Amino acid sequence: MVSGNDILRFLDISEGHGERLIGVALFFAMLYGLSKLPKRKFSFAARVLIGTGAGSVFGLAAWVAGQADTSPAADLQMTVAEDLDLWFQLVAQGYLSLFVCLVLPMVFLASIKLVIHTPAEKQVSPLTRWKKRVNTGMVAVSALIAACLGLVFKVGVLPGTDAEVFRWSVANGEGIIGLIYGRIPSGLGWDLIRANVVGLFVFGIYIGIAARRMSGKYMDTVKPVFDLVDGAFSVGTSVCKTIIAYKPMGAAAIMASLTAEHGWMVLVMLVKMLLVLTLGAGAMLAVQILLCMAGGVGPAAFFKAGKPAMVKALKTRSGAGCLPEAQQALAEGLGLNREVTDLVSSYSITSGMQGCGALFPAMAAVFAMGICGVVMSPGTVLLLVVVISLMSYGITGLPGTATMAEFAAVLGIGLREAVPGLGAMIAVDPIADVPRTLINVTGCMANAVFVERMVRK
Repeated sequence: MVSGNDILRFLDISEGHGERLIGVALFFAMLYGLSKLPKRKFSFAARVLIGTGAGSVFGLAAWVAGQADTSPAADLQMTVAEDLDLWFQLVAQGYLSLFVCLVLPMVFLASIKLVIHTPAEKQVSPLTRWKKRVNTGMVAVSALIAACLGLVFKVGVLPGTDAEVFRWSVANGEGIIGLIYGRIPSGLGWDLIRANVVGLFVFGIYIGIAARRMSGKYMDTVKPVFDLVDGAFSVGTSVCKTIIAYKPMGAAAIMASLTAEHGWMVLVMLVKMLLVLTLGAGAMLAVQILLCMAGGVGPAAFFKAGKPAMVKALKTRSGAGCLPEAQQALAEGLGLNREVTDLVSSYSITSGMQGCGALFPAMAAVFAMGICGVVMSPGTVLLLVVVISLMSYGITGLPGTATMAEFAAVLGIGLREAVPGLGAMIAVDPIADVPRTLINVTGCMANAVFVERMVRK
């Protein structure tokens, strides 16, 4: 005969506390309600923030109930917060796992697609060289600034604790040889299993180079490969859009889990992270101004010409949507060569987003490692910058660039155990999108100013 306690044990609820099933039912009812929010009335960003707020309130209620649990069996059974958190984590970690499943093959496909659709040049022009050098260099600087600020301010560490987030000593395997060795491709299947994002990216580049080389004489033979890559990438992009559409529910489950476990301190951590991210955006903007000055454009002229694009970036949070205003500012406002600036700015806003592709992923990675208790070393920071610089090309064309980049960054440095810490970044993504989009737009303009000056010489 099946008893009530047997059913509770099956549902991972403490014996004798069947009333907690009401909390589980309310949780899934909340998720269902979020999925039915009218899209015409609420923008996607608004729905994500509503999910974040609803999940936070639900988790805090469970946390308060858990703090008040003084039953004699509390030392033997789980509190209401711990019982409910098992269900919160089921949904939250399941949602995060979808991104892990998606980012690995998509980076591989994107790297092949990047090469096969890049026009071959018998002799690389100075414009192409400068465009790529400046783009990669600025992405690396942006990632380094975010990582350093994140470590200095200990983003991801619970308030009131003095947890260690960085140490100068180098452990076994964290030397330069160990770091490089761990990123070398070791077989497509094995790299997928151990989430070696860098290995998948490098192997994809080699496949793309071989396919493009053969296309010169044997296009009929390799055409199916081109079509397969394009088709698979399109399908993957559609899957990515579908997973991103679940963000309101995912954000609710993530915040419910975090607040049920840590209480209101999680909200303090997130506010702190957003403030540090804004500080990082200000520091990166200063670097971009210095780059413009090296290109012969002063700060006053840069801000005056670029004001329409910058204001639009803050309002729309769409870097690509601000590209026409940015290009107009460069050509008409600053009087630069439009052919050069259009090419460089378009390249930078897609393959080298200094905000979404570097600043935010680096800050998110430090936050995730902080909340998961991972201590970083100089090698980890260096590897994080290198991985983000590579992945700025590996995530080209993917929707939800910032989200995909943060997962690629954490997986790329070999710290899959820190992936759960990325959940909080999904919950505050619409807010973080404001400073990082601004840096995307100002970054593409600064790159264009400098490259135009170098090519002009």
